[in-house]
Amino acid sequence: MSTQEQHNSSGAPVPIRRRLSPAARRDEIVSAAVELFAESGFDGSTRDVARGAGITQPLLYRYFPNKESLIEAVYARVFLESWDPAWDDILLDRSLSVRDRFQRFYEAYTESIFRPVWLRLWHFASLRDAEVYSWYKEVVQEQILKPLVRERRIELGCDQDFLVTPVELEAPWLLHGGLLNYGWAQQVAGNDDGDGRAEAIRQMLEMYMLFTEARYATPS
Repeated sequence: MSTQEQHNSSGAPVPIRRRLSPAARRDEIVSAAVELFAESGFDGSTRDVARGAGITQPLLYRYFPNKESLIEAVYARVFLESWDPAWDDILLDRSLSVRDRFQRFYEAYTESIFRPVWLRLWHFASLRDAEVYSWYKEVVQEQILKPLVRERRIELGCDQDFLVTPVELEAPWLLHGGLLNYGWAQQVAGNDDGDGRAEAIRQMLEMYMLFTEARYATPS
């Protein structure tokens, strides 16, 4: 993000601050942090974030008292606000098979998240920031993977227990993680093949359906 700068008596650049409301200023700081962290990872400094937002570092700390609070805001912006509430209805629409509704969901979900900024931040979090990645994993489990397990159990005529065990989550994580790795590989290769993405989703869901049919199906 480019900003205008002036220089102090020592020759150091000082950003020219634009007048913004507190909400707009906070939003601009988060946008600058998203851009920086997507390029350099969560090791990027608050000084560089402030420079990207066109403000001083002390002003940044008036909005975010420490780097951890800024990272939390970036996490909320990228990983939470990208969730479309309409997806909840798709996941629980029992007029469709589990396979069909999760196909619809994952096509919409990956269309939304298979973007350079999202994928780069997910990649950096998975490699270097255990806390951010743990936040992300918790949301994925609660919003996507546990509903998948529960709905598949019901479809196969098994118990309708709300509890989902860690063992039951292993296969859904392979499915979800495989799709994210597919998206990352496509991003690195510079590809954006919607048909290929839909087919990859179909194949991974097929493997999950076959696996769960063997695990959960009631013996005849």
